[in-house]
Amino acid sequence: MIKGYIIDMDGTLLDSMEIWENAAITFLKNKGIIVDNELKNILAPLSIKEAINYIKKRYYLSESLTEIQNLVLDLIEYQYLNEANLKSGVREFIKKCVLLNKKLCLLTANQRDLTIKILTKHKLIDYFNQIITCDDTSLTKQNPDIYKYAAKQLNLKINECIVIEDALHAINTAKKAGFIVWGVADQSNLKDWIKIKSISDLTFKNIKYMEVL
Repeated sequence: MIKGYIIDMDGTLLDSMEIWENAAITFLKNKGIIVDNELKNILAPLSIKEAINYIKKRYYLSESLTEIQNLVLDLIEYQYLNEANLKSGVREFIKKCVLLNKKLCLLTANQRDLTIKILTKHKLIDYFNQIITCDDTSLTKQNPDIYKYAAKQLNLKINECIVIEDALHAINTAKKAGFIVWGVADQSNLKDWIKIKSISDLTFKNIKYMEVL
């Protein structure tokens, strides 16, 4: 019996992957640094901290990691709170989960402070039993243990949870951890959609088509 859902935020609940994927690139371009097309693919699976570490080393940035992080986060926060919208059907799906007594864990590679602001803005924060961000664990979505950790925080077994993700690398990781995984379409994952459909247990063009189990 399914007792809980472990849900991604960017690209799954929020129409925000362009903000997420382009943040570090926008920062570099604002400094007059020319970036190649490969960088976006390299940064896509990384957390903010990992992305900042990467661009500092690759582009020999003079600012400290903290300074770069603060500048990037300022840029991201403005866009998230003014431009990123909930995807269609998200609020209804979350409310139905709660109505049916399902436990909910938000699992995101985003920063905790910003995640709380986003959830508060969209009036979703009170629906989640657990919120796990990149500030709360050294594990990433490239490590299957992060999904096991999320299930443990809900006091549920792996076979009692469904993971909902949009990114191919995250879907692949959750499957390796032994979870049922539902894949959600997003503009950012169209190039991977065939692979996502082959790996996921179910795929959805939109969350509004999901039925709570």
